[in-house]
Amino acid sequence: MSFDIQGGRNLAKRLELNTLAGVALRNFFSSYGQLIVTTAKQEAPRFSGNLRGSLTFKQVRGVGGLPEGIDVFSRSDYALYVHGYYDEKYKLSKPWSRTKPHWPPAKALQGWADAKGIPVYLVQKAIAEKGTPIIPFFKIAIKKNEVQKKLLLKGTGLKIEATWRAGRKLPKGLPNG
Repeated sequence: MSFDIQGGRNLAKRLELNTLAGVALRNFFSSYGQLIVTTAKQEAPRFSGNLRGSLTFKQVRGVGGLPEGIDVFSRSDYALYVHGYYDEKYKLSKPWSRTKPHWPPAKALQGWADAKGIPVYLVQKAIAEKGTPIIPFFKIAIKKNEVQKKLLLKGTGLKIEATWRAGRKLPKGLPNG
């Protein structure tokens, strides 16, 4: 008795994850990253617009070029002081959590203090007494977009399934499912 099995190469080719899901996953991460950055820009405090303009994302590539996720970040020097550290627990609405009281350098506050007409020393003193408000704009954006993320993931799953079905070639008369 002998068996002849055909189509092994076609099946292996179709099962390659990058071929099957690569485009759909890249589109998902790109759409979700843009959604998070857009919402974070709306949530970030506005003084000169430099902070909002510095918010961006990039896709994290995995093995074989398949995306593993996204990194959202700011190119601004002071974004970490406004947003707070990632692993800390901050309030996601007003009244904002505050940093520990500290004495910041005058150079970092000079532009803001001049624009508000306040002597920089008084701003330093206030921060030394109360700290600064922490506005975790990226965390707020992620929380606000949970529903949209689920919808994007559902659409991505449907696109992957459509790609899988389009690659199937069944004999006539058999259901394609």
